[in-house]
Amino acid sequence: MWTDRWNRVRGVATARTARTVLSVLAALGAAMTLTACGAGPLDADPYEHWPRRDAALNSVRERLRSETGSTAAPARERSAVNPDTLRGPDDYVRLAIARNPSIRKARQTVARLAERVPQVTSLSDPMFQVAPFGEMAETAAGQVGLMAGLSQKLPTPGKLSAAGRIAAQDVAMAVADLNQTTLDVVAETRRAYWMYYFTTRAIDATHESHDLLDQFRQIAGARLRANAATQQDVLRASVELSTLDSELITLGQQRTTAIAMLNQMLDRPGGAELPEPTPVDLQAFDLKLDALLATAATSSPAMRKVRERIEMFREQSKLAKLNRIPDVTVSANYVAVKDEGLSKIANGDDQWWFGFAVNLPIWDAKLDAAEREAHRGVMEGLSDLQATNNRVAFQVQDAYSKVEADQRLAILFRDVIIPQAQQTVDASRSGYTAGKVDFLTLVDNWRKLLNFEVMYHRNTTRLEQDFADLQRVVGKDLARQSPAADHDASTTPTPSETNNGGEK
Repeated sequence: MWTDRWNRVRGVATARTARTVLSVLAALGAAMTLTACGAGPLDADPYEHWPRRDAALNSVRERLRSETGSTAAPARERSAVNPDTLRGPDDYVRLAIARNPSIRKARQTVARLAERVPQVTSLSDPMFQVAPFGEMAETAAGQVGLMAGLSQKLPTPGKLSAAGRIAAQDVAMAVADLNQTTLDVVAETRRAYWMYYFTTRAIDATHESHDLLDQFRQIAGARLRANAATQQDVLRASVELSTLDSELITLGQQRTTAIAMLNQMLDRPGGAELPEPTPVDLQAFDLKLDALLATAATSSPAMRKVRERIEMFREQSKLAKLNRIPDVTVSANYVAVKDEGLSKIANGDDQWWFGFAVNLPIWDAKLDAAEREAHRGVMEGLSDLQATNNRVAFQVQDAYSKVEADQRLAILFRDVIIPQAQQTVDASRSGYTAGKVDFLTLVDNWRKLLNFEVMYHRNTTRLEQDFADLQRVVGKDLARQSPAADHDASTTPTPSETNNGGEK
């Protein structure tokens, strides 16, 4: 039975039918070949293949290009780090932006989501149908040998553009995440650098204080030999020297941790060597809270992401309304007829025709729910925008108050407390040598001077770290000085000091 059926089917395939099938297949193959000859999947610019017919989509593309600079994810910098190029926090920041894996990941996310736009803005694949096997119909013109059809769905004008704009808003939110990740990396790199700076300066100050205390012990020993002091003075100096040794061990551990953290931000081994940070002068700040709040309202990536999300829901609302309009599917059909039929009047003429079909969007419950979802998404975004604005404003005010307090404390230590403590130690040293001051008073004053020096370096470090946090929440690098401010020359660094974080 199956053999007879196969012979009948095989006999139906005339030379004209074979040529028709080959022509159709050749046309499809040529179309796929032309499509495959396009750009590869790893093009440098993921926005290049976005459709250009939609003005709103073009606007989003150009804005994203300007915000991300080069849209292509930069290749990882494999070359070894030259320590001579790392002179200040800005040098570390530039290297972290180029090497940090979190930023590379965020860039790849942007590029990945950008590839969705040409997918959702393209027509669905055409359908090619062929029915060459089976019991075919018998007509007066002859027996049907082959039935083939080609159809294409054509969505309502505006649907594909709306879907593209929705996908573009996903890209815009990913760009906001990229900017936030970059700000986080920059802030953490600066914080790690300044912790490295503090531990280095604290170790230097402790070594200097160690040498000073050793001089006090020698003075106490000389007075002991002259019967002008007791053994207790020498022992107390030795105990304090041992205490300094333990503090140096702790500071050394903290310095190692800071180096490891800084290397982590640079995507380097934790134990890789770094150049010693150069001593810097206290940097003066003149910031205006109102200006910072206004800048944060427009530059904060958190605020930008919420706005992009609101815009996405608005585009979803437009698409939900367009989904109430039917789509059209057009088709071209062809039937090959065998020349020899059962009828005496069979002529073997092939048949062809065109047709169209539409979907019927009649289920209002689904369509209404889609519009309500988009509307509620907009309302949700507006509430989130207000909450985010309040949170960012608080973070700006908190970081600003910390910077202000840190600067006042640092200036107080530098200009008042440390000079007075130094004078007290000098007077105590002279008094002890002359036998007018006891050794415990001298050591107590010496210890206070060391603590004040360490506190000054810690406060300077905290000032820079809090300023890094302020730049993170504001959403951009900030100038330390207001251009319109009238600064005091005694607290304003010179241009040479402001280079590379105010290095000498």
